[in-house]
Amino acid sequence: MLKMFEKILGVLVRASAFVGVISLVAMMGLTVVTVVFRAVGIAFPGTYVLSELLLIPTVSFALAYAAWTRAHTRVELLTQTFQKRLSGMSHGLTMLLGAGFWGFVAYATYEEVIRRSAQGELSPILDIPVAPFRWLMFGAISLLIAVTLLRAVQEIIGQEPSK
Repeated sequence: MLKMFEKILGVLVRASAFVGVISLVAMMGLTVVTVVFRAVGIAFPGTYVLSELLLIPTVSFALAYAAWTRAHTRVELLTQTFQKRLSGMSHGLTMLLGAGFWGFVAYATYEEVIRRSAQGELSPILDIPVAPFRWLMFGAISLLIAVTLLRAVQEIIGQEPSK
């Protein structure tokens, strides 16, 4: 059951990482085009707004990918002195606390998405609906929580994650 859940999450994380990379590449391309055109005296209004919107999926999905690859920061000065079982338990419980924190963030994000969507929020200058970007952020945080919970359980039971 845990292996199947890990496999499904792996597919979701890879797909979300792809979206995050596309978003990052789009943001970089937008920046290059903006700088080049400003150098010749042409300015496009709204590029900063668009860049801010693209930052949402870039960062949100990066967090989920970092949790998946176990690239997040953890203090090992103390836990490396523990026995393997106690170290795994400690990492797992810490990750559960982290998932709880992200649960609060996800709830606040959901509330904000609902509130702002009902208001029909549009970005300044470009009038792009912001709701899809907020929903992406909520989805990415939810994926982060699922990955963190999976990794916490794997740490607690001493199971190595699949490659």
